Amino acid sequence: MKSLFMNCPECDGAGYVTIDLNDTHIPYEQNPVDFTCMSCDGKCIAIDKDEVEERIYQIDDMIEGMQTRMRLHSEFIMTAKKGLLHELAEKYVYRLDTCSRALGRLINYKKKLHNLVE
Repeated sequence: MKSLFMNCPECDGAGYVTIDLNDTHIPYEQNPVDFTCMSCDGKCIAIDKDEVEERIYQIDDMIEGMQTRMRLHSEFIMTAKKGLLHELAEKYVYRLDTCSRALGRLINYKKKLHNLVE
């Protein structure tokens, strides 16, 4: 998750923005004031939206692969039960259960990333 964050582009990771109230470039006439950065609320970090989108696409591929694996396992279960190989069918039921839990975790992680972007 740490690689999803970067320094705020507005304040460059300082947490504040310096603004000249007199709006001059002459050093002795300037009246600089530090304001809290509005983009990051002084936290100095921002979310790298491109990296988050890239991860969401990767997770979509993982979800699709996991669904295919679950489909194959369920076909193996039906074939094993037809061939009266109940012990082998139980192993695939266990694998199917493991895959369903993994699929749930991937979906939750994807939702978490969507919430970061919004």
